[in-house]
Amino acid sequence: MAFVSFALLAREVSESRASTIWGFMGAFVPLAFIAVVMRLYTRFRFAKIGGDDIAITIGFILYIGLMTATIYAVKFGLGLHIQNVPQETGVQMQKCGFSSQVLYPSSLGAIKLSIILFLLRVVPLDHAWRKPLYTVAAWVVVSESAFTIALFRQCTPINYYWDKSVEGTCFDQPKFYYVDAALNMTTDIIILSLPWFIFRNLNLSKRKKYELLLVCSVGVL
Repeated sequence: MAFVSFALLAREVSESRASTIWGFMGAFVPLAFIAVVMRLYTRFRFAKIGGDDIAITIGFILYIGLMTATIYAVKFGLGLHIQNVPQETGVQMQKCGFSSQVLYPSSLGAIKLSIILFLLRVVPLDHAWRKPLYTVAAWVVVSESAFTIALFRQCTPINYYWDKSVEGTCFDQPKFYYVDAALNMTTDIIILSLPWFIFRNLNLSKRKKYELLLVCSVGVL
């Protein structure tokens, strides 16, 4: 679940990969939309809207913003070799890339938080795993907030990120992206493993346990 600099992405390819980007968005955006709509419809019809539903809705809205920024980035040259990006659109492409970057941690954090809130919703109030769940939830909020703030401060002044004609500096972005990727993967593994530890001791039928595990596993993916 890591992001990369749009400039680095463009530099690494020798021909346009715009079609690959369009294919990715064309496949996953509709699936995400259908999943969120079906979830909300089911909750409205058969249960009550909870914090997990609100979190996933916020995450989806931010995800749409991220994808919108990516669409405009493709329009301005994302997917082309960096040498083939028109000079007059390069700045706009980087601005879109920056917008996508700063939306990414918030969207990802909201989705992860939705999974944790769902687990808190189904486990009993006296369950031993509630405190660890709250701990993981707090870590998600703090870490993704910190990454968002860091992204806004990765270059000084901020517009140096997309306009290298001005004087400025940036911190070591590749190292930052690697750290972000490592921490996100670690958090993903923790969240993915939590349901297996939690549901195995719940007083539920095996079928119900497997259904809950399937829902949580798909949610993490």
